[in-house]
Amino acid sequence: MPEGIDGAHVACYASASTYEAAVKKGVIAASHMHYVFDNIEGDVREIPVASWGAYVEKVWPEFASHFPFQDELPSLVEQGVVFFGPFAGFKK
Repeated sequence: MPEGIDGAHVACYASASTYEAAVKKGVIAASHMHYVFDNIEGDVREIPVASWGAYVEKVWPEFASHFPFQDELPSLVEQGVVFFGPFAGFKK
């Protein structure tokens, strides 16, 4: 973490047959980036592939160019790619 930041919240996007498997894939991907977890919080939501573009425009309009495009998503899901939204740092 950058100096002065104690932790971060980050949205993780992963495809899997169950939400538990998706969370596990996200934890593994973040761990490979050398992030350490105090805990995992928040709801797990399913976003249908066909709704991805609308989701990004609604939730992350200012970061839309940093996410995969709608037409790229089916291939990424098939490949099992895990990706992350913006990290929001915080102080304790």
